[in-house]
Formats: sequence, C-alpha cells, structure tokens
Amino acid sequence: MQEDVFPAAEKILADIENVLEKDHNLIGFEIIPAEDNENKSPVFHAENYLGLASWSVQPLFCYVYNRLLDLRQSKYRREDPVKISRWLLGAVLLNPDISTFWNMKRELVKNRRLDPMQELRFSSIVLYYKSKCFEAFVYRRWLIKFLLTDTSQSSIEIETLVRNEIKVATMTANRYCSNNHAWCHRQYAVGLFETLAKENFYSFLQNEWETTNNWCSRNVSDYSGFAYRQFLLKKLLFIYPRNDEMKISLDKIARHRTIVLEYVKNDKRECKNAFVYSDTVNSEFLCPLHGVRSEKKAEDCDQTVINLSYWIEECVLNEDLIKTFPGHEALWCHRRFLAYSLLALINSYKKYFQYKSEIFDFNQTQRHWNRENKVAGDSAMSRGLLEEAFHIHNQDLIAQAKRSGQHQNFLAEKFIKYLMNNDLEQ
Repeated sequence: MQEDVFPAAEKILADIENVLEKDHNLIGFEIIPAEDNENKSPVFHAENYLGLASWSVQPLFCYVYNRLLDLRQSKYRREDPVKISRWLLGAVLLNPDISTFWNMKRELVKNRRLDPMQELRFSSIVLYYKSKCFEAFVYRRWLIKFLLTDTSQSSIEIETLVRNEIKVATMTANRYCSNNHAWCHRQYAVGLFETLAKENFYSFLQNEWETTNNWCSRNVSDYSGFAYRQFLLKKLLFIYPRNDEMKISLDKIARHRTIVLEYVKNDKRECKNAFVYSDTVNSEFLCPLHGVRSEKKAEDCDQTVINLSYWIEECVLNEDLIKTFPGHEALWCHRRFLAYSLLALINSYKKYFQYKSEIFDFNQTQRHWNRENKVAGDSAMSRGLLEEAFHIHNQDLIAQAKRSGQHQNFLAEKFIKYLMNNDLEQ
C-alpha cells in the first residue's frame, strides 16, 4: 500500500474514539454507502450505532496500516501509546481479520495502556460488523483469561461476565448463519460458568436449554445451533448434582416422569410394566425402560428420570420440526445424534444403573456387546420400552417422509441406514 497521505485520518480516528468513549451502550458498527463530502464528517452516530462513510474506508485503512507497519519496524517506537491505540482502533474496526493488530492490542492491555473491560465492549462492536471473525472471538477469550488472573480486577462477577459472552454469541449467531465460531464461543462460556460458578451451574444449564430450544425452532437449517444443543444435552444427561441447593421437589419429579411415560406409552406393544409404578420412580420403573432385568437397586433414580426426560424432550422437538419443516438435512443429522445417545444411555444404565459420560463415546466392541445381549436375553426384554418407543416414532416419521417428496425420502433412507448400522432397526 502506497497511499499513506490522508490529512483527515487523525480527525476521523479521533471522532470514532469520541463516539466509543461517550456512548457506553453502543451496539454495532457499519459501513455506510456515501460519496465524498469535504464539508461533512464521514463518522455517523445515531441510536447507539456507529457508521463510517464508504468513501473514507480505503484511505483511512491505508493510513493506519502503514503507520502500524512502520511501528512494527521500529520507526515509531517512541510514539505516544494513545496515538497507537487510535491507529489500532481504526485498523481493527475496518479489517478485524489481521491477527497482528490484535496482538498489538494484547501488548497494550498487558502494559495497562488499554482497559480490558473497554476492549470487551469494543470487540463486541467489531463482531457486530464481522460476526464470523475468529480473531475477535479469540481476543475476547484472551481478555477474559487476563481479567480472571489480574489481581487488580477482584470485583469481576463471573455470572455477569459469562452472560455477556452468551449475549455476544447470540448476537453473532443471529447476524451470520451457520456461525460455528459463535456457537463454539458459547460453549466456552458454558465451560467457564461450570468451572467458576458450580453452585449455580445446573439452573444456568436449564436456562440455556430452554433459550436455545426457541432459537433452533426458528433456524431449522442451521446445524451449528443443533450441535450446541447436543453439547448441552450431554451435560444434562450426565449431571448428578450433589449439593443441598439441588434437592428435587416431588412436583418436578412427577413432571419429568410424566414426560417419560407419555413418550413410551406410544409404544404399540403392552407397556403394563411401565405403568404399574406410575406413582414411583425406582429401579423397577427404570429397568423396563432400558431393557434391563435386575434386582439391584439403582441410585439417584429421580435424577436419572429427570436427565432422561431431556433426551425425550429433544426427540419430540426433533420429530415436530421434521414434520413441520420437511427437507432439512440438519434435522435428520440431529436425529442421528439422538439415536446414538439412546444407545449410550441404554449401555450406561445396563452397566452402572445410572448415566455416566464415559460410556457415551462407546466403540464398536461395545456395540457388539449390546447386540449379543439382545440375542442372548429374554425376547420380551431384548428391546427396552425406550428403544421400542423410539422405533415406533421413527416408523411414523419415516412413513410421513416417504409421502413428502423425493428429497425428504432420500434423507429418511439415509437415516434408516444409520439405524441399521447401529443395531437400532430390526
């Protein structure tokens, strides 16, 4: 780049900086198509949005790029840090995909020349403009780590910090379809909450489950959202809270037990053994569901039923979406995960009489173990009520898919092959 002479550059950068300093509720940044007007500033500020006239973008970026490049080559080593941060402000705002600029910002943060909290706010404005900018997400995670290890920031509230990251991830996912970077960042926020705020993690997880239910129902083609649901489901399936705050009310147990019974009662064969214990949650209730014959008493039966109900809720939601919005491959791919999860839950309960995460990534040997149990066991118990109900629901779903056109039929056939490969169809 040779165009480094732009007399108005410093004035434009100062105007942008003033907007950021004055408007603490600034939401985003946009480039506004506009012709050059020498008598008017190219910086726009209205209703918590920052705009820059398109005519000024190229000369302004060339100006800051060359200044920062010279800085890296030691030509401006004694330059005022305030001016350097202003150059970086313009460079990152206009082209946030250059990692060198973010690294220079990191240096200023470590040297106490930039406020990390203000940088979090600034990077969210950048992400409004470039919602799939990987460098911006990485920078936010670095800032959070810096804040958590910085002794001068002892007043940081973890829950507030995490919920802000959830807000940013939601905004970027809404602004850019199939934004895997946004959903991965949301997973990072959940992991941070789990590590640093364990006492409130379960309620936080349930809130995320309900919130993303609505989002995925409105974005049925976006598999990245369903992948996040899978991440949450794995957390909810294998969580067994132990502290006193997580005592389960009888109403909650009854509500989740009803979800389970409503799902398996669609089974076309006799389900009497599931309903004999309709007022109790114990091993005699859970064993028929998983196709297990045992006199051993399981622990945490109430929590196991609650965890199982989340899998059933997702199955029901998935079925409703496939029927309502036929032809979306993301929904069928998500159903494969649910089938995979069912096998994991069955195998886990057979082995531990509760759900454990280590069985989730079961290998081919364990699948053979599952098949052998089906062949060797009593025929009435070879398929538990859960598996039988899933089979019946699949039959109904596949039958409707075959009536819904060639593409939907193609997706259903692929799903059938997946079931057969995993011993879920007979």
